[in-house]
Amino acid sequence: MLFDLIRAVPVALLVGLIPGYFWARLLAATDDLAERLAYAIALSATLVPAVALIFSSVLGTGVTPVISVVSVALVFFAGLAARLVLGTAKGPAGPVAPLPQAPGVAALVPLCLALLLALGTFFGLFGGWAMIPAAVLVVVSGVLYRISLRRGDGRPEEQREDVSPALVYGLLSAALVLALARGYLGPIFNGWPFPRGVDRYEHAIMTSMMAEGGSTESFMLYPPGFHALSAMISNLSGLEPMVLFPALAPALLALMSLSSYALAARLWGRPAGVAAAFLSGPVLGGAYLHFAEARYPNFVGEQVIIIVAVAALIGMYANPTVRAGLLLAVLGSSAVFYHQISGYVMAVLLAVVALFFLPYLLLRHRRTGLALLGSLALLFVLAAAFAWDTYDLPNLVAGIFGDSETGRGGEAVAMAIGTKPANHPTYLLVTITAPVLWLGLLGAMMLAPRRSDDTPARLAHLTLIVWAALLFVGSQTSYSGFPDRFDRDLGAPLALLAAPVLVLLLSAAPRLVPSRTALAVTLAAALLSAGLLVVQTTRNLEEAAGPSERPKDRPATPEVAAAGAWLEENNEGGSIVATPYLDYVPSRGMLAMGGYTKMQSYDYARILRARDLPPFGEGPLLDALWVLKHPTGEKTQRIMQENDVRYIIFHKRYPGISWLPYAQQRDLYEVSYQNPSVVIFEPRDT
Repeated sequence: MLFDLIRAVPVALLVGLIPGYFWARLLAATDDLAERLAYAIALSATLVPAVALIFSSVLGTGVTPVISVVSVALVFFAGLAARLVLGTAKGPAGPVAPLPQAPGVAALVPLCLALLLALGTFFGLFGGWAMIPAAVLVVVSGVLYRISLRRGDGRPEEQREDVSPALVYGLLSAALVLALARGYLGPIFNGWPFPRGVDRYEHAIMTSMMAEGGSTESFMLYPPGFHALSAMISNLSGLEPMVLFPALAPALLALMSLSSYALAARLWGRPAGVAAAFLSGPVLGGAYLHFAEARYPNFVGEQVIIIVAVAALIGMYANPTVRAGLLLAVLGSSAVFYHQISGYVMAVLLAVVALFFLPYLLLRHRRTGLALLGSLALLFVLAAAFAWDTYDLPNLVAGIFGDSETGRGGEAVAMAIGTKPANHPTYLLVTITAPVLWLGLLGAMMLAPRRSDDTPARLAHLTLIVWAALLFVGSQTSYSGFPDRFDRDLGAPLALLAAPVLVLLLSAAPRLVPSRTALAVTLAAALLSAGLLVVQTTRNLEEAAGPSERPKDRPATPEVAAAGAWLEENNEGGSIVATPYLDYVPSRGMLAMGGYTKMQSYDYARILRARDLPPFGEGPLLDALWVLKHPTGEKTQRIMQENDVRYIIFHKRYPGISWLPYAQQRDLYEVSYQNPSVVIFEPRDT
């Protein structure tokens, strides 16, 4: 394990951080080192794989080690040269908006009751029904807070710009360490080097395909950003994807905390940034589920790229310069480079900005409006370039506005819309967790814009609220296509909205409290908030160190892993066919462990469901099922010859597909490997 980390981490920094550092200094107007690092990571994750894919396409090769080195060097030295010639970005030194006024006693009393209900639910004293009164109490707290603002009863919060940088970075480091612990405890205690999550297999296959051929088009409709970046790190570290992912994927939780810090610090100052870092990676349930299920492109796109892109958008409101516009255009467009859902969310959010915010800015703040208009136009062009090949944009546009077929992109949308039901609203307690859910809801009400707010602060708060609202709507309808993804991603904006509330509750100064009763209520709110965060984080670490609750998210069984290792040792090209599952490991697990890219096999019910099918459709999937059930016959021989099938792998207890008919055809097949769970047949030469 330690050897894998020693090989992987320096290369990850070389590819995913260093090339973007000077670009961050050039484009991002900030003196905060942590904020700058977040931008550097996001810019590296965008520019480096994009350059590598251009070279790969021009040369007609995969993302090779040479292309990897050249791409990293080109992005790094281009950024260095631009930085030396043009200097660093300049902008306002302080945050975009002040912290809101601290809530008074009237608002804190219902909040304390809601937090007590949350603690009771956490310890099993109440059921899911407690979510309803807790939500009502939080709303009441928010309403009372807004009333107090109108009456001028709120306690003014002192802005503390003199907070020690050492204290800030010390607390931020603690948040990052907790996020790293939450990520690494599971792989360390439950099966290194196999990471958690069933999707790890498909990403390993596509990473290998990207390194070898420069495309994953034949395997799955997926944007190329993550797999190009993974292929580069795999090339330069010498680690296979199945070993690389457990070494680096757990660090994604820390990246989310760093990204959340960057946005909150830019908006409200460093203390709020630290609070957002604690509330995200170590606490959020949805973000951890993305990692635990190995949905790495989802995580990078939705929990890192979008957060930093929204930070760039908020910075644009306060500092409408050409460099700020370029930063927003590059980061906002890269959401489509990593995952479909992140591109979708970014597009809808920016559509709201363009339809409602931009006209106001053009009328009232012309310079900011023109800068934002130019940035959004460039963002659209870059996003179209990123999506052009993946989603077959020419046919998609022609199909939408004409009678022709919409191509791969339209087919992918059609097969997803309305096919997955939304979870019950109480599921939000699992994916978001109580402290973030309730403090985030209160934060949305506290930060709702007022006339006294200046324009950048008003638009920044509206942007966060709209972002959260869009994700909530998407989580509650099957017509979003992926309601489960939306309710997981909802935690990101809620954690940011909760950050200033947490700062206000924990930093309430006794000298500002007018009476003993008020002091008691204020301290109770602070202690309940801190206690809820502590117990939630503790439970998260305990669960992370234990085995996964879902069998399919656990490492492969020893028998299946041994069969995969045998396939890798005896891989001489061609393809394989495996039963749709081997225990809880899908057939893609055999492909990934053996170093193959086809043939995929789904069970018949999943094929009929017609959701998330590979780009080539159901034909090859039905062919694989035919081969598994028919060891002889002209059709079987034709399929095996066309696909160059070298091995047929069975799980001995797979329901509905028996390996015994193959064992009976001794003149056609021989047993090349078997153990108590798996048997592998090899066609005899005829």
